[in-house]
Amino acid sequence: MAKLIASLCVLLIICLHHEVSAELPPPDQGFHLISNTPERGKNSDAFYLYALNTSPLGEEDRVEFEKDGGLPSDIVQTGDIMAGIDRYGCYLKVHAPNQMKSVRYGRYKANLIAPGIDPLTTYSFIKPRTDKLDTQGVYTATIYPLEVGSTKLHADSVTDIGVAWRPGCLKMVWCKGTARIKNTGPRLKLSCPEDAGLYTIRRKRRGTFVQILVTAADCPPDMYWDEADGMCTTRTVDCVNSGVGRNNADSCICPPFFVDDDCSLSWSLLVESPYVLAVTGPGEIVTCGGLPGGNEKCKGFLFCYLDLYGCSCAPGWYGNNCDRPCQKGRWGVNCKNACPDGSDCNRFFGMEPEELF
Repeated sequence: MAKLIASLCVLLIICLHHEVSAELPPPDQGFHLISNTPERGKNSDAFYLYALNTSPLGEEDRVEFEKDGGLPSDIVQTGDIMAGIDRYGCYLKVHAPNQMKSVRYGRYKANLIAPGIDPLTTYSFIKPRTDKLDTQGVYTATIYPLEVGSTKLHADSVTDIGVAWRPGCLKMVWCKGTARIKNTGPRLKLSCPEDAGLYTIRRKRRGTFVQILVTAADCPPDMYWDEADGMCTTRTVDCVNSGVGRNNADSCICPPFFVDDDCSLSWSLLVESPYVLAVTGPGEIVTCGGLPGGNEKCKGFLFCYLDLYGCSCAPGWYGNNCDRPCQKGRWGVNCKNACPDGSDCNRFFGMEPEELF
């Protein structure tokens, strides 16, 4: 096949199930997609994306990769992600010959197709590195209605996506879908739930620069959609450690390494292996360092989860490429947490600095 239009990788996943045995609840972010170094320079080499599930996949489950616009089949390579005898997904390695550097940029999709459930689709991004445009680490945003049925946005919504581009670079434009948005400049204003969608920053004759996905919740941030009652219901679980309330459940989607309904526990309690992405039992874990092309502390990893979480760097990192460590006195997802008492602390988990670095 010379050109790959829709399905880049279709793998039949065969596995045996194991009982989860761990000192902590296992990660439960479900099916997600990780980009390894999502910002690529002209001379950068091959890169990886990982379609990963936090529990073993069934023998009839399959994983498919897609990229908007397709990719030539001769520049991709796929393989399985294993933990012990269990399979947790697959990776996509994209090579980039000099004459094909630009084809790798854009939105990637991973689909999990399993019997008896609707397909799950998650997204991630690869964008070009340029001194003309800085998206300041933003790949996704979530917006919430002010109240049930409201056309206005709640204050907890992202209402202003700001980027920085070089002064005088007037050929850059924002688009939603294929339609150009006029008079936005370097800041995109969001004002209502209908503003959700895929936005693209383009440059004339240069194609796509960056894509940003905006997702709208069904309910205000202190509520979730109860399928059984067909209405928004008040949450009883408060998410901590940068967890995000699920759209259809009274629980949280936790950032990497954090677990439990409210994300209050972290794998830092198991010091010998704190950077855990999936687990089934003793000796059977998936970590960033165990992935092909990976590294122990998830440097350069952009995690994109389903539901309302969107994409973020792993705790302890920030920036367009998720490769900049938190500055002294900051920790967590996008380094937005201050260390206790204004002191220094571990940038991944917020604990005493000598415990984990």
